[in-house]
Amino acid sequence: MIEKLLELAEEPGLWLPPEPKLRIERRDGFALVVYGRNAWVHHIRLTGEVQAAVEEVRALAAAAGLASVSWWVGELTRPHGLAERLLELGLEPDDPPEEISLTLAVPPRGEPALPVRRAATYDEVLQALEIDWSVFGVPEEERAVRRVETREAYDTLEASGRVSCYIADLGGKPAAFGRIVFTPLGGVLMGGATLPEARGKGAYTSLVHARWQAAVERGVPRLTVSAGPESGPILERLGFERIGRVHLLRQAVE
Repeated sequence: MIEKLLELAEEPGLWLPPEPKLRIERRDGFALVVYGRNAWVHHIRLTGEVQAAVEEVRALAAAAGLASVSWWVGELTRPHGLAERLLELGLEPDDPPEEISLTLAVPPRGEPALPVRRAATYDEVLQALEIDWSVFGVPEEERAVRRVETREAYDTLEASGRVSCYIADLGGKPAAFGRIVFTPLGGVLMGGATLPEARGKGAYTSLVHARWQAAVERGVPRLTVSAGPESGPILERLGFERIGRVHLLRQAVE
């Protein structure tokens, strides 16, 4: 079971439901996940020369017009010591350089403090994503592209039933969002953000409770996540158990 949960945490891109901006290139020893202008190397099981794999990833990324790729080196990655070898080959620590793999199989601690609703229309999904883009400082020209991509993907994603966004409201206004992708083993938390004015008011906890309840209603009461340095400590306080860690290394595409 732990190995399957690690796969969810260490290879989240492989669990994304199909949509126009998602492409997965499966190669001997790894999978390259291209998601819009982002890309991740997942499911790394190399048996040959590491440098050859790095060069193959670079060629694939260049053909896709990408500026960089993030390698996810986790507990299941082979060979052991790959992170050090990738650094020797010129890759650099990503931002963040490390995440922890967490899972939860019991109701989260704490109590919801804010009302949470599922984004059930395109406009509501866009409300949720606009929070994310605002928090992470996405430029307006990039937001315009993402709005088009969101519109193109919405019907397909909604019909799949495999992904949901939730919005926490503060004073009747959208203040935070969290996404969940459903799998046969449970829900994978993939993305979330809280506006500055809503921080410290229980938005994050409320969104975790909402997504836990969604997983329970699906008959798969478990949550899994790869969490960064900000969300990891909060999730552990809510009862999530640490099962591993992932080193993130950025490969520039020349």
